[in-house]
Amino acid sequence: MSQNKVMILLEKHEQIAPEAIKMLEKKDYDLFFPSDIDNVLDDPSTKDCDAILVRGATVDESFFDRMPNLKIVARCGVGTDNIAITKASNRNIYVCNVPSGNFVSVAEHVLGLMISLSRHTIKTNKALQEGNFEARNVYEGVELSGKTIGIIGLGQIGQLIAKKCIYGLNMNVLAYDPYVHQSYEQVTVVDSVDSIFDKADYITLHLPYKPALHHFVDERLLKKMKKNAYIINCARGGLIDDTALAKAVKSGDIAGAGVDVFEQEPPSKDYVLLGIENIIVTPHTAASTKESLSRMSVGSARNIIQFLNGKEPENAVNKHLISYYM
Repeated sequence: MSQNKVMILLEKHEQIAPEAIKMLEKKDYDLFFPSDIDNVLDDPSTKDCDAILVRGATVDESFFDRMPNLKIVARCGVGTDNIAITKASNRNIYVCNVPSGNFVSVAEHVLGLMISLSRHTIKTNKALQEGNFEARNVYEGVELSGKTIGIIGLGQIGQLIAKKCIYGLNMNVLAYDPYVHQSYEQVTVVDSVDSIFDKADYITLHLPYKPALHHFVDERLLKKMKKNAYIINCARGGLIDDTALAKAVKSGDIAGAGVDVFEQEPPSKDYVLLGIENIIVTPHTAASTKESLSRMSVGSARNIIQFLNGKEPENAVNKHLISYYM
């Protein structure tokens, strides 16, 4: 048995790409797949784990209190809000992510929602399934060509969406990012979020979630949108006040929305955004493609291997907060 033990912490139905497992097995690590993640810390096999590879499961403070050998938590994904980073940092435990793993898949999902909303795809599909071919005379779509998309957050995903909208869809692009102050190519960078909400026909969010950004998009901003405008959130739940969003769509103040993320997941059956005709909801699947899962799985495995080989992991989000030295 290897001296290094890695816990693969997966919720029900979650998977890790086989190529990532093979990478870890090739290093002769002892891989531990807990079957009961709700009570995983009660399993004696947990205590001697050196690393955790995790997707959506919560790694809270109790993991760091009860796993004395733990040295690194590698998130198979971009966001790390399911990990108690402050506690990890206080214990000098690295927390890593895979920032470039899912940006293609998320960008494509955003465009898919935009097109589906603009062409009433969900509604016309339902109508035809019910035998109503005359729906073709009821639902009039709009072209994306010539319209303006407002991108809030110009990281990898935001930049890729901009390129696809400019060169693939002939759209105008406005962007707001507090860390980007200069326009480039055909992207016009504005100096306020209000400018995006005043002018854009489509708005897409690409921000991390943190308490300071809770309900970043509130009733005030929604009221600034055009009545024929749409908003997309494939970033993080909590960035939009969903109650205010539901109200805006129901009242016709905005045309609709595409939402992939929610404040509580899974959302309850009576969640405020469900059952509204002009809101398309998807169950946090923007990054769920075969290619994205492979890149994220391999990237998280690589972070663990780098660390256990005595190197600093390339994607440690908290390396500036800890004092661990190899």
